[in-house]
Amino acid sequence: MRTIRNTELFNELKENPGLDTLFYFYEVPGYPGSKEPEIKDSEIPVFAGGLDHIDVKEKGVYFHDIGSNDRDNSFVIRKRR
Repeated sequence: MRTIRNTELFNELKENPGLDTLFYFYEVPGYPGSKEPEIKDSEIPVFAGGLDHIDVKEKGVYFHDIGSNDRDNSFVIRKRR
């Protein structure tokens, strides 16, 4: 499991532990109402087969992602040391 240290993102996830919290959304010029995602931390891996579940613990927010091909892209977001 990969560990990502990002205090700001960790705090956001503790308040709102959802997949959307990992992204900024912005409108594409010329396409009113569009929502284009941009990842908040470049160390977050691409999901291998879909997010299985999210665990919120005191020391980290865990994203469990194990694809059907046994590829594990699970990660945890924690505060910086």
